[in-house]
Amino acid sequence: MSSPQLVDARMSANELTLPQMRRAIPPECLTVRPWRSWLALVRVLACSAACVALLTQVHFVPAIIALWLLYGWVLVGLFVIGHDCGHRSFSRRKWVNTVVGHVCLSPLANGYHAWRLTHDHHHAYTQLRGQDVDWASYLVTRDEYEANAPSVITRLGYALPFGAFFWIWWNSIERSVAIHRVLAPEVFAREKRRLRLSSVVVALTLLAIYGGLWYATGFWGMLKYYGIPAMVAMATGWAIIAIQHANEDSLLYEKNAWTPAKGQVVSTFDTRFPRWLEVLWCGINFHIPHHVSPGIPWYHLAKAAHALREAYPQHYQEHRFRLRHLLAFYRTPFLKKVAGEGYFVFDATMSR
Repeated sequence: MSSPQLVDARMSANELTLPQMRRAIPPECLTVRPWRSWLALVRVLACSAACVALLTQVHFVPAIIALWLLYGWVLVGLFVIGHDCGHRSFSRRKWVNTVVGHVCLSPLANGYHAWRLTHDHHHAYTQLRGQDVDWASYLVTRDEYEANAPSVITRLGYALPFGAFFWIWWNSIERSVAIHRVLAPEVFAREKRRLRLSSVVVALTLLAIYGGLWYATGFWGMLKYYGIPAMVAMATGWAIIAIQHANEDSLLYEKNAWTPAKGQVVSTFDTRFPRWLEVLWCGINFHIPHHVSPGIPWYHLAKAAHALREAYPQHYQEHRFRLRHLLAFYRTPFLKKVAGEGYFVFDATMSR
């Protein structure tokens, strides 16, 4: 059941505008401080090297598993730095953002330009049904599922345990090998050269990492020193994305009821984790300020979140992470239309 705060937020959402909300964010939160960006990148690379060094020395299985988790969560921070590059908030120089974006995203099998373009679309149409370019595009109502002969990918998402994460994985594959299916034709035609460059960089990066490790340490070493931590990083990223946009209180809007503020605020959530994890993940869990103003560098997100929470307490949606947030995805929920409101809710009682 929705909280009274959430009900109030939905009822008064028509009053919100993003320009109005942005005025509540302190101007210094939009200031890019390159030294902080570079320091974070050095920290992530140093922590990754330390994890690899420890893995060469540790042979106790529980300790190895703990190191895999830590290493994977360090790599989440690498992804978030690449995410800042995509929003031009790592550096004031466009070419620096592009180069560092390739360096950060390619090891995690994300083409910088493909990811940037699809992610920009996500920001432009957050929670607007029919405009999704990611996993949420597969969500349907029970009636739609039974009447429209859904695709194999949609059926698998509803049949598999944690099928929503299968959809996230599938869309990562599509962005890598079939990006033309995801982007509008005119965007694909305009960006074809950059997209091809991203694909080449990803292929060469993965070949260097996995091929080099396989050659130097064997198949098991390749998995131990990078493959498994990278999978931990990707799975963690998928979970964070899902909890921020598809938890039990999230909404998907029809076009006639959607506004940018409704998508970016009323149906986007901050999720709080232990402080040390928030530091490792470069604060991406402060997600509402990022959607209100995507150019905020990661190191200003907490301050911007505090300002928005103070200015709009009736709309700001924040919760602490609980295991139930993940268990809710064991069976992918169908959508349920709320009559007369122009939006859909996630209805766990209608899971397949």
